[in-house]
Amino acid sequence: MSSVPNRVLSDGRIDAGQPTNVRWLIFGLASLASYINYVHRYSWGVIKPYMLEDGVVTEEQMGWLDGLIGITYSLGQFPGGLAGDLIGPHIVIPVSAVLWSIVTAAPAMVSAFSGLATIRLAMGLAQAPCYPCLGKITQAWIPRATRTAQQGFISSFAGRAGGACSSLIIGMLLMGWFQLTWQTALFVTAGSGIVFAAVFAVLFRNSPRQHPRVNELESSLIEADELLVTSDRPLRWDWSVGNIRNLAAFFGASFSSTFADNLFVFWMPTFLVQAKGFSPTEMGLFASLPLFGGALGGLCGGILNDVLIQAIGNRRWARRLIAGSCKVIAAALICSSLLFDDGRVIMGVLFLCKFFSDMSQPTWWGTVTDIGGPAAGRVFGMVNTVGATGLFAAGPIMAWVKTRYDFTGLFYFVAAVYLLTTICWLMVDCTRRLVVVDETVSTSATTGQT
Repeated sequence: MSSVPNRVLSDGRIDAGQPTNVRWLIFGLASLASYINYVHRYSWGVIKPYMLEDGVVTEEQMGWLDGLIGITYSLGQFPGGLAGDLIGPHIVIPVSAVLWSIVTAAPAMVSAFSGLATIRLAMGLAQAPCYPCLGKITQAWIPRATRTAQQGFISSFAGRAGGACSSLIIGMLLMGWFQLTWQTALFVTAGSGIVFAAVFAVLFRNSPRQHPRVNELESSLIEADELLVTSDRPLRWDWSVGNIRNLAAFFGASFSSTFADNLFVFWMPTFLVQAKGFSPTEMGLFASLPLFGGALGGLCGGILNDVLIQAIGNRRWARRLIAGSCKVIAAALICSSLLFDDGRVIMGVLFLCKFFSDMSQPTWWGTVTDIGGPAAGRVFGMVNTVGATGLFAAGPIMAWVKTRYDFTGLFYFVAAVYLLTTICWLMVDCTRRLVVVDETVSTSATTGQT
C-alpha cells in the first residue's frame, strides 16, 4: 500500500495524514536550556570553597554574595516573562544565554568583594528571563494532558541534572582530572552557553503555527483544551479576593522553597570541603548526588501529577497532596542525615531528601500554567519574583545560622522551612484561574452591540 505524500501548504507548513512531531524537538531545546542554565548558575557553589580558601571573602560576606543574585533575579522575572509573552522566547532566551555565559566566567577575572557583588547582581539579571520563557514554551508547545510530566522533565530533571553536573564538570572533571584552575574551568564551562544560544535561535519558533515544519494536526493537538487569545477574545485578569488569597499562598510556598535550594547549591560543596575534608574530585562527585536525586524526584513528580489527576479526578487535591507530603518526608530525611558521621552516607541520605523535596517542582510549574493560561510567562515571572526574593533573604540568613550553629543548626533550620512550605501548599488552589479570556468582547461583536 502506497503512503499518502505530505502536502506543502501556501504558507510553507506541512499537511500530512498524521501529526508532525516538532513539539518533541522543542521539548529537547527547552530541556537543554534548563540544563545549561543550571550548570552555569550552580558553578558559583562549586568554586565557593576555593574562594574562601584563597581568603577573597569571609563566610558572612559570601552569604551576602550568595543572596545578591536574588535581587536582580526577582526584579527581572516579570519583565522577562512579559518579554517572553510579547516578543517571544525565540529572541529572549538566546540573548539571555549569551549574557549569563559571559557573567559565568567573570569571577575568574575579579577578586574584590565589590566586583564579585556586581557579578552576582549581573547573573541574576541575565538569567531571570529564562524560566518565565520556558513556562511560556511549555504552555504554547505541550498538550495539556501530558504537560506536567514534561514540565517535570524540563524544570526538575534537566535543570537539577544540570546543577548536579556543574560540580561534576567543574570539580571532578576540569579541576580534578584535567588539573585546571577553577578560573580556567569557568571559561571552559561558559563556552557551552554561547553554542547553545546559536542552536536555539536556529531551531526554535515561538508557537506551533509559526514553525514551518508543524502541520495542522499537530497544532490542533497542542491547542486542545487551551484558552486561545484572539482580537475578539482578549485576556482579562481576575483580581478577586479569592484569587489574591490563593496567589498569596502560592507566593509563600515559592518564597520558602528557595531556602532548601540555597543549602544544596551554595552550602553543600562547602560542607564537604570544610566539615568532611573532601578533595575537589570527591566534592565534585558527592555534592552532585542530592542534585541528581532532585532531578529524578522532579521527573517522578511530574509523572505522578498527571497520573494522580487522572486517578482521582481532582486537579486541586492531586497537586496539594504531592507538593505537601513530599516536603514533610524531606524534612524528616534531612534531620535523619545528622545521625551519621560519614560524609558519603550523609550525601546518600540527602539524595533521598532532595528526591522528595523536588517532587513538588513540576507541581509548581503545573500550577503556574493552570492559573496563568495564555499569560503563563507573566504569571511565572510574578511568582518567581517572590521566589527570587526568598533566595536573596536566604543568603545572609543561612550564613548567620551557619556561623552561630554550624551545619547542624543549618540542617534543622531547612527542615523547619520544609514544614512551612507544606502549610502554604495546602492552601493553594490550582483550579482558580488568575487569567481568563474575556468572552464579552466576542459576544458584543457577534450581536452588533457597541
